Amino acid sequence: MKLCGYEAQAFNAWRECDADFSIIGFDEVSRRTDLDRTKVRRAVRGLARKGLLQFHRCSWTDEGLPHGAGYGLTAAGAEYRTPAEGRR
Repeated sequence: MKLCGYEAQAFNAWRECDADFSIIGFDEVSRRTDLDRTKVRRAVRGLARKGLLQFHRCSWTDEGLPHGAGYGLTAAGAEYRTPAEGRR
């Protein structure tokens, strides 16, 4: 699968996430990647259309408190980010 420039840059925001705890919002993706929010929004939604991310209405902190909506890795997204760099 080929990712465009902004998608690849935005997808790097999930590089250090645990697959089970990977829900992050647009602002956090922007902070982790230095992309502006408009580009993040477009890139993340493109990644979701490609099946690498999935929207979640609500996420939770480690303390069990509601944290808000965001996008998290799918099984395909977790597999894609593994170090099989030759296929990218």
